[in-house]
Amino acid sequence: MKGLKRYSHNDRQRVIEEMIPLIQRKFGDNLLALAASASYARNEDTDYSDLELTAFVKEMPAGQRRGGMGKIRDGLLVELIWMTRETYLEDTREVTYNWYIAGSDTLLPIINKAFIDDLNSYNVENLAEKCLAQAIRRWHDVQESTAKVLNAVLVGNRESIPLLLFDMLLHMLIVLSFLNQTPYITFARFITQARSFNIKPESFEALLDIVVQGQYQELERLHETVVTVFSQFETIFEGLGIELYDQDVDPN
Repeated sequence: MKGLKRYSHNDRQRVIEEMIPLIQRKFGDNLLALAASASYARNEDTDYSDLELTAFVKEMPAGQRRGGMGKIRDGLLVELIWMTRETYLEDTREVTYNWYIAGSDTLLPIINKAFIDDLNSYNVENLAEKCLAQAIRRWHDVQESTAKVLNAVLVGNRESIPLLLFDMLLHMLIVLSFLNQTPYITFARFITQARSFNIKPESFEALLDIVVQGQYQELERLHETVVTVFSQFETIFEGLGIELYDQDVDPN
């Protein structure tokens, strides 16, 4: 393979050191701080992990909220994005549509530690209210993806079931993140973290086991479990005083 090579944490550190003067030259006095994120920042990067860097600038060109580049350098994907402090907080730390994966972001200071430490200490106001609003907003995705799984099961379309089921599960996991007011640390930990959530359907573990153990071609069992989990999600929302469904389709 040419496009994928093994790198150690120290190898990535050397790439960062190579990039620092290049980044400083690009932004000049506009550069406020530089940080690494994701697995490298957590010191959890493994052989094929990529390298993600964020540059914070005083201001962006008119009409732009952020900029970025991605390059595969000798088998290592290197990504650099740049934005203002305000944009980072709005898009990453605040409870937005993608908070379920962005909200746990921890930055490792490279330039201007005080600036980065301040970002890492940011606390969201009205977290519970904002998370519930996003969970409700995301429920339509669960409803649609669950319907597709049940359709595939009913007609015996075995080839379509794996992808449809994984898509449904992802949407359910996203809703659980918001219901538990807890973003996922990394995509690879979605299922592991979800198992530890306090708020989840009683049968959700059974659904996870079906997926993880590859037992989704047992169609009768899959159908029963999916219907049960979906109904238990509805019960959770009802317990929170939320009415998920509309009784009319009047757009006015």
